[in-house]
Parts: sequence; C-alpha cells; structure tokens
Amino acid sequence: MIVELHKVLIFGAKTDLDLFFTLAQRAGFLEFIGPSRKKALELSQVAKTFISAIKIAKHYPVHPSELPAHIESVEELAHKMVAMKSEQEALLESERLLTAEIARVSVFGDFSKLQLNAFEMEAKRVFQFFCRKSYLSSQMPLPEELIYIGTDYDLDYFVAVNKEKMQYPKMIEMQIEHPLGELREKLQKVREEIAKLEADLRMFSNAFHHLQEGFLKHLNAYSLNLAKQSTESALGDSLFFIEAWVPSNHIESLFGLLSGLNVDAIRVAIEKKDEIPTYMENVGISKVGEDVLHIFDVPSHKDKDPSTWVLVFFALFFAMIIGDAGYGAIFLSIMLFLKWKFPHLRGVKKRFLKLGMILSISTIAWGFFTASYFGMDFAPNNPLQKPSIIAYLAKKKAAYHLSLKDEVYQGYVQKYPVLASQDNPETFLMQSKKGAENRVTYPVFEEFFNNILMEFSFLMGIIHIALSFFRYLRRNFAGLGWVVFIVGGYLYFPSIVHATVLVNFMGWLSKPVAYSIGFYMVLGGLSFAFLAAFWQRKWGAFSEIFHVTQVFADVLSYLRLYALALGGMVMARTFNDTLGMEMGVIGTIIVIFIGHALNINMSLIGAVVHGLRLNFLEWFHYSFEGGGRLFNPLALKKLEK
Repeated sequence: MIVELHKVLIFGAKTDLDLFFTLAQRAGFLEFIGPSRKKALELSQVAKTFISAIKIAKHYPVHPSELPAHIESVEELAHKMVAMKSEQEALLESERLLTAEIARVSVFGDFSKLQLNAFEMEAKRVFQFFCRKSYLSSQMPLPEELIYIGTDYDLDYFVAVNKEKMQYPKMIEMQIEHPLGELREKLQKVREEIAKLEADLRMFSNAFHHLQEGFLKHLNAYSLNLAKQSTESALGDSLFFIEAWVPSNHIESLFGLLSGLNVDAIRVAIEKKDEIPTYMENVGISKVGEDVLHIFDVPSHKDKDPSTWVLVFFALFFAMIIGDAGYGAIFLSIMLFLKWKFPHLRGVKKRFLKLGMILSISTIAWGFFTASYFGMDFAPNNPLQKPSIIAYLAKKKAAYHLSLKDEVYQGYVQKYPVLASQDNPETFLMQSKKGAENRVTYPVFEEFFNNILMEFSFLMGIIHIALSFFRYLRRNFAGLGWVVFIVGGYLYFPSIVHATVLVNFMGWLSKPVAYSIGFYMVLGGLSFAFLAAFWQRKWGAFSEIFHVTQVFADVLSYLRLYALALGGMVMARTFNDTLGMEMGVIGTIIVIFIGHALNINMSLIGAVVHGLRLNFLEWFHYSFEGGGRLFNPLALKKLEK
C-alpha cells in the first residue's frame, strides 16, 4: 500500500545534532529535505574505488579462509586492487604489442643488435631490412645486393648490405629496434608480471565480503554527513533545524526517537513546490507485485497502490498466453529446482523465485481448465475434457444451436449431413469429425473452442478496464459511463457481425433482448460520461468525447491474449502431428523436443511482454498517474544475508 507522508520541521540543541542523526539513520524512516539528496547522487572518489574493486573481485572465486595479509584497512585494499588492475591492463597491452612485434620480425631470426652495429662501423656498410608482396617476385627482378631471407604469409623478406642507404621500388623498409631474442625476453618478463598480478588479485578477491562491508560503511558515513550538512542554524549557532518527510504510520516512532534528546518536531504544511515522494509498504505477494510494478514506473503519492492488481492480472494474462499445463509444469520444475539449489535466497532474488512459482502454478491451472497439455488434441468426450471450462461451454453452445436449428446449425448440417440426426450436444460435436484413425480432428468443437477462447480474451479486457475505471471513480465520475458503454458494446456489437456470445447460449439474455439493452447502454454510457465529465471539469469535458476510440481500442487490444495463445497451440500441434510423423521415431523425438523448446521460448517472451503491456498501458490509462519518486530515507545500508 501507499502510505501518506507528513512534512515535519525538526529542531533542537546543536549539541544533540550528531546523536539525533545517528539515531535517525538507525531508525530509517526519515527522508530529510535539503541539498543533501542531490549531492548524494554524486559518488565520492572513495566510493568509486570501492565499486571498481568489487567489480574486479567478482571475476574470481571467493575463499574467505584465504584472506590477504598485511592490509591495514579495507579502503587501502580497494585502492591497491584498482592500482594492480590498472597495472595489469597496461602489461596486457604491452604483451599484445610485443607479440605483434615478434610476429613482424621473427622471419629474420635472432641476432645481436650490438654486434650488427659494430660490424657496420668496422666494415663501413649499412644493413637494411625490406619486405614486399610475394606476387611481385615474378614481375620484378631482384637486385644483386638483396639477400632473400624467407616468406611469411604473402610477404617476401630481404636484407640489403650497401655502402649507403638505398631505396627499392615496390619495397618497404623495416626498422628493427629490438631483435627477436630481446623481444622474447621482454615478453617473458611481462607475462611473469601479469601472472604475479593475477595471483595477487585472486588472493585479494577473497576479501570480497569485506570490500562490500567497507563500501556500505563508507556510504552510511557519507549519507550521514550529507544529511547533517542540510541543517540550518539559529540563535547564534546554538540551535539546528531541518525539514523531513515521515510516513504517517511512523509519527509516534519519531516522537519516541526524540524523547531522550533536546530535539522536537512539529508538522508543517506541504507547499505546492514540494516534490512529495512515494512511500510504499508491502509484504508477501504484494511486495512481489511491487517489484513487477517498478519495471514500468513508480506510482505518484496520489495513486492507489496497484501492486497486487498488477501481479494478479499479470499471472492471469501470462497463463492465458502460455495456455498449456505441460509448459507450466516445466516452469514449475525449474522453479522448484532453483529453490532447492539456492535455499538461502533473500530479498529481490527470493521474490523473483516466488514470482516464477506464481506464474507457473497459474499456467498449470489455466491449462488444466482448458485441457491443454503440450498441444495435444483430445476428443470432446475425453476424460481430460471434463474439468475444461471451454469444453463445457462448447457443449452449451452446441445445445443452443441444436435447440434453435438456426443458420449456424444449418451450415454445419450442410457440411456434415450426419449431424442432422443428432440431438445430443456431445454426439453433435463428436460426429463432426475428419481424418483417419491415427489423426482425427473435430472441426466444430475446435471452432467453438477457439471462438469461446477469443470471447474470454475480450471479456477479460472488459473486466480489467472496468476495474481500472472503478478504482478511480471518485476522481473521474465519467468512468462509470465508460463501463456502461463497454458492457453495452459487448451486448450490442455481436448484432453487427451476427455472433452468438456467452450471454446468449447460456440462456441469460436472448439475442434481441441483448441487442436492445446493449444499444441503450452504449448511448446511455456515452451521455453519462460526457455529463459527469462536464460536472467535474466543465468545458474540459469535450475532450472526453475522444475517449470513444481509446476505450474501444484498449478493449480490443486484449484479443492479443487469444492470438498469442492460438499461435502457441498451432505451433505445438504442428510439431506434434505434422513434422514428427514424417521423420520416424528418432526424428519425431528430436523435432518434438526442439520444436517445443522453441515454442516455449517464444511463448515465454510473448507472455512476459504482453502480459505486462496490458497492465502498464491499457489498464494504467485509467487508474495510474505515475511519475513518482520512491521515498528514500536516511538508513543504514546492510548486506543481504
């Protein structure tokens, strides 16, 4: 839930300032108002050094029993690790350059540069090294004074001995400052230094947890000093005062904290220019929902906390898009394995695992109630169809058309003449079949199944958006009119496309009655929305008219639940029945395994993206202001255990 914040002025004797802030940091429910919050965004150089050292240590396994010796402080250790890493990177660059240079001069072999210089002085000759493209050997004659040394890749290498320096066409002179042997010695020394630094870094990284604790200790001290700097003085520097935000449920705790100090607090008025933070206090699944919510935005302090709503509907949409109990069982198995593998998870990681469990169980439940298991087809009378809500409604729909003998019934009878003699809904669905014994399909049942699943997605949009309007009805009375408009549209618009919907075949409303009620609800809802908006916003109500297309489009957007679920089912059935059958036993196993793995990945992406999108875009249009900033009190930062 979102807890209301009060603005308080805290004042007291300067002698108690340090003790007050120390106690406030331990309590952790006061966000002080002042320049300290902006300064806190700028990390100190020590903090940056700690962060760099922690990043370095993360690359090595941690053995707490092998802590480094001769380190006076954790801060010194962090500085030393950063310096060593910088030195190691410089040596790695030297290694790269030396390796490249060795590759460049290795064709000339090893020689002494000193002996070569002495020979040049004594013989009054000049040694030069050249190279050229190998294909030029057949096109240009080689001068007599050039000595061919060898070929490497597509280059020929030569040595020239002349009285003075010479230049040759199509040749590049090579400068060799250090011969091969000297380069190899340098490379060996560099590699030894790199190895030593690597061993030292590996040893220092065993103090990983000490680095984390040192970093948090520094941050706590830094935050405390910043908060103190935000205070102002009065009465000749004998008093201090500072403003702060405090949650309404911590007011008593504040005065309890001040009871033993020469410090007091009074509540002050919130000004228009004040940026009021948002204080969210959730536990259990609501905290999981809060984590999901923060992917999108932070609520405004005026918002109602949507955390639980987002979690519930995200789980439902996720389950509808995956739509398969078999896939849900795989997800649940992975979550249970992770729970067993990492039993001591805390904080966000533990809540993420809990979210995975919720999504997995939701998917299994939806797949169970829709009789969907790894994309397999089941006959209408199969025992697995008994708990299926969709199968039950399909039989109800068949009974409806059988009783009326309407156009839908006549169309099916014309396509499947055997249905003319059927008067039982189940046999009606069973007799409309195609295919051989090893691959039998029931087209009428599948069509009813898909139509009902599509209507479920549409109804989910109506319910979800209606709830969004109801949540903020006090702020926007026009929302009631839009809810009436949406429901009226559901009842009336089937008359345009000649569809039979749930309220018809369940016997709740006949088509003529539903069409008539729906028409008047559409007109009445629009009228009420405009009048209510005019009453609240006066001439701003004319903008409400443009919500017609917005509301209509938002409700239709929920059809993506049906489209994504159908896409996953079609892919699963394709891998089960089409590809696998043509490849034999081994081919079938491989194709089904790879196919379902691919389908699971694609469905998972769609379920996460679109399950969140329907909450964050369509639903938030009508019941979420957002743009808030999380309450950030002065508090001791601690390592997660």
